[in-house]
Amino acid sequence: MKAKSSPDPLRKNWTHISVHHITLSTAPLDLVKALYKEFSSELERDQARTYPQEAGMTEDEFKSYFFARDAFVGIGFKDGSGDPSIQSRQLGSVEESRIGREWDDAVAGFYYVKPNYPGHSSHICNAGFVIPLSTRGLGLGYLLGESYLHYAPLLGYRGSIFNLVYADNPASLKIWDNLGFQRVGLVPGAGKRVKPRGDGESEETYYVDAHIIYKSFV
Repeated sequence: MKAKSSPDPLRKNWTHISVHHITLSTAPLDLVKALYKEFSSELERDQARTYPQEAGMTEDEFKSYFFARDAFVGIGFKDGSGDPSIQSRQLGSVEESRIGREWDDAVAGFYYVKPNYPGHSSHICNAGFVIPLSTRGLGLGYLLGESYLHYAPLLGYRGSIFNLVYADNPASLKIWDNLGFQRVGLVPGAGKRVKPRGDGESEETYYVDAHIIYKSFV
């Protein structure tokens, strides 16, 4: 799958992303810290359109949440082919794909994979994705979604469910629709939102629906 290149000088030379399986015990410590920093920023700026958690998660809480089982990180790089689009390809280890850069300049996105249910239903997984603000608009969410559909079955899962895909997150819904997920349910008013009132001095609370989406791997 190819994605449009970006005019941003930091990213315009990326031709590929290399997706790596990591756990808390195998990931470089400074990478974990960089992912925590980005996830914390996501919670602060996103206003719950992607994740239901409120801002203020500690690093230990992030590790327990994001690294409960398996995680994957995409690293952007240039291979010298001259192709202006971004494609997915493996490039050695996660440290090798870094190519001496700061993680903030290399991470294209990351996601976790873990069972959505315990016991007899633990073969159905759930995932959570983060695309850094500096790498959005390149189609990387779709590329990482494709990699998820590749790796999750290899981990033994037979299907995937997303419990809360908020109706005011159309970019996420579009990705999963295009990757063959089905909208199997709706949770009315699942997401609480806050917006300024007309007077500019107070806030108004309102609620948005959330879709439940599913895809079988078998």
